[in-house]
Amino acid sequence: MHDDRLPEGQMDARRRQLLAGAAGAALMPWCATSAQAAAAYEIEGVELPETIMAHGQKLVLNGAGVRKRGYYKADVTALYLPEKRTTAEPIYRLNGVRRIQLNILREFTSSTISRIFIADFKQAATPDEFKRLISVVGQIGAVYANVKRVVKGDVVNLDWVPGTGWMAFHNNKQLAIEGEPISAINNELAYQIYLRMYIGEAAPEELRNALLGLTRLPRAGEG
Repeated sequence: MHDDRLPEGQMDARRRQLLAGAAGAALMPWCATSAQAAAAYEIEGVELPETIMAHGQKLVLNGAGVRKRGYYKADVTALYLPEKRTTAEPIYRLNGVRRIQLNILREFTSSTISRIFIADFKQAATPDEFKRLISVVGQIGAVYANVKRVVKGDVVNLDWVPGTGWMAFHNNKQLAIEGEPISAINNELAYQIYLRMYIGEAAPEELRNALLGLTRLPRAGEG
């Protein structure tokens, strides 16, 4: 019978090689996590990773800023895209997943959320667009109405997924209409108007510039 065992010296070398490989593999997740943490940004205590995975696609943080409602800071808004853009029009035309992330800074009831959304959407749309999309506006309003309230620390993701449509998540739970899970609202114009609410001409200039990456983002741990 043929003996497949290695000589003792070679076996010792092989053991050292395997141990070194195992140690390197054990360190890899730690290194990746540390690198990601070091690259994170922070606004109003909200940490934002530089890259995320959404619907199977890697997205990069294009920009982020504080959305104000009157004298109050409402949320830290972040815009994640397949690739960075510094003007609005190319963002509307991007092919891929796009995410508006709202990191809530204070409490809002569902009625306030719906009222703010309708007012902002109407301001961002032309009169003809708003008239054409009135049923879609009603659907989105119904989605928001099923969120009884949002509080500080909540996260709302508003995603456009090509071929599927507009999807909304509250703390990673997909929002629903009348208690039934809604897969998507497949109307790209409606989502583009939604983007205009944040990066269009009607959006607050400070927030728009922040989301377009025109202002510097503070690194986590600074200040």
